[in-house]
Amino acid sequence: MHEVIIAFFVQLVVSTIALWLAMKLTKEDGPFWGLFIAAFASSLVNVLPIPYVGWMLSLIVLLVLISKFTTAEIWPDAVLIVVVAWALAALANVALTMALREYMTNA
Repeated sequence: MHEVIIAFFVQLVVSTIALWLAMKLTKEDGPFWGLFIAAFASSLVNVLPIPYVGWMLSLIVLLVLISKFTTAEIWPDAVLIVVVAWALAALANVALTMALREYMTNA
């Protein structure tokens, strides 16, 4: 159970940093804590046991909160931020997985 909580918070930090970097790359402005709140709320909605629509609700929550906490409009700015952030987070997750795998094989 502790591993799940640790993984949730690691993913939350990675998502927040990816959102912040995506916001800077798209030339939008907003506070880091607002992106943290958006990522946290979206992650909580995503873990709700609602089959087939949980990820869509999570995306809607993320888009609405990004548009609330930043200067981005929902279309196209917030959508672009989310797409860029998901790409950055995927790259970060691959890098973390590779680093952890390397650590585990050398330990």
